[in-house]
Amino acid sequence: MKKIINCIALLTVILLVGCEDDVKYVNPTWARQVFPEEGSTVKIDFFKPDEIQPFVWEVRPNSTYKVYFDVDMHFENAVEFDMGNATDTLKIRNEELLETLRTVWPDFGSIKRFFWKVEQNTNGKIETSWRYFSAMLSIESFIDARDGERYEARQFVMEDGSLITIMAENLRAKVYADGEALPFPARVAITGNTVFDYKAGGYYSWQTAVRVTWDEAKAASLDGKPIQGICPDGWHVPSYSEFVKLREHIGRWDTGLKMKDPSFWRTTSEVTNSSKMNVIASGYYWREDSEALFNWFESADMPVSGFWTSTPRLKGIEYSWGDIALDDERDRATVMTFYDDAAEANIQAYGIVPGGENRHYPIRCIMNDL
Repeated sequence: MKKIINCIALLTVILLVGCEDDVKYVNPTWARQVFPEEGSTVKIDFFKPDEIQPFVWEVRPNSTYKVYFDVDMHFENAVEFDMGNATDTLKIRNEELLETLRTVWPDFGSIKRFFWKVEQNTNGKIETSWRYFSAMLSIESFIDARDGERYEARQFVMEDGSLITIMAENLRAKVYADGEALPFPARVAITGNTVFDYKAGGYYSWQTAVRVTWDEAKAASLDGKPIQGICPDGWHVPSYSEFVKLREHIGRWDTGLKMKDPSFWRTTSEVTNSSKMNVIASGYYWREDSEALFNWFESADMPVSGFWTSTPRLKGIEYSWGDIALDDERDRATVMTFYDDAAEANIQAYGIVPGGENRHYPIRCIMNDL
């Protein structure tokens, strides 16, 4: 019996080897794309227009090639690139790729699915293959034209497909983007900890941050229009709704843990900074003439951080801990806050009255839709 089993096993191996020898490509001359892979994301850095994006295919003997881009697999309104037979790669600059994609989809400004096709002509025989990819306008860093300051940025694709691009550093601007002086000069941290002071950036009153009246800010908030304020050209002060949307996306109950930089908080056992937003316990200035920085990383009180929004405290807005604004309040505006002993990020409202409670907080700008 053992000898019979061994024979069967040997026969099986022989048959398998024979099958492997007979395996051949169904069509070794097909038009075959190589890169980017099906369904992958091609990141187009808006601030690196000369960076090259490669689209690669296999070249067959005696064949010429054309490459097409469109928004669906029918390629009825495609942009065409005639590649001849001299290359296996379309090397396209970010700026040209963005122009190409906007030719087939003029509203492209964040992330969208596109299709690309390779057409192979071998002595008159036409073969094609297509793939889809997601194109994403990628911003990893940018330079503020007003002062040459470079900032890191992070991008988050929302559940509805929209894209939020936000600074991963506190703004350090000392004038408006058009060069005009600030009504209240930007405050800075002077703690003796030079790394902390740099990361803290500028501290701004709400009026300085938004650069519009309370009524204009209310109208913009209700209409969903961005307010540039202190931010660089092409960027704006986040609204209440944008911060809430970002908080829900990162994680409602542990946003703080995912956004805090553990180097500058005391309670760090669960802090991950997985969003790479690098939020430090920067504290705040009580008003425009305050000398002391309140609630910062090394202060005796609870370390906190906060970022102004462009939204005043308006009737109906839901804040943290069950606080709902019962009416408009002209003496307060909305801020996103982080506490040392809390896992979440909170939405609160604080004073904006010069000479009284006129808090100065840092700013994280959000990029406008491109």
